[in-house]
Amino acid sequence: MNASLLWLWGHWDSIYQRCTRLQYVDKGNNIFRIVLLRYRGEPLVTSDEHMICPGDLIVKLHIHNYYFATLCKGVKDELRLVLLLRRHIMQSMPKLTAYLEKLERWEEVKGIVGTTMLHKGVEPLGFSISDVPMNWFFRYKRWYLRLMLRIIHPDGKDRVQRLKQDMPLKRVYMSKEQLLYRYGSGAHQPTGEGL
Repeated sequence: MNASLLWLWGHWDSIYQRCTRLQYVDKGNNIFRIVLLRYRGEPLVTSDEHMICPGDLIVKLHIHNYYFATLCKGVKDELRLVLLLRRHIMQSMPKLTAYLEKLERWEEVKGIVGTTMLHKGVEPLGFSISDVPMNWFFRYKRWYLRLMLRIIHPDGKDRVQRLKQDMPLKRVYMSKEQLLYRYGSGAHQPTGEGL
């Protein structure tokens, strides 16, 4: 990635973070940022049969794209990129869980929910997947995430063009109970396969 583009992105990311009230889990050491809010989508049934309903308090999960882009600087191989992302997600999940357990309103939280195009292989990590409605907000988000992929991916524009139809935006989510079971202190550890 061009160094000046990365520099500009860093400034934009700082503004974005303040405007969206995103909280760092561990700035510079964790791939996730979060915001606590009320869920406004369709009812979700998690893999362990818990419900996340409209109005429930959730943790909205965001991959910190700028941070990941800095980690990918100089990576030219697609497989290395995927393995790098998987490794950082696996390392970040237990720290995310420890951070969330300290939130003042943690007892009210029903689960974690994110929106991503990087949803292949997340089910072994405990996430469930569902479609999102293609309203104006999700159309914008899909455009934005494709732009991020063009910037981060070593094959950039060509990769996005080839996969345009195979890159649907999806909602990924997990119950609080599943999160604690898999990633809390003394948790059953997932295999890390997939992704």
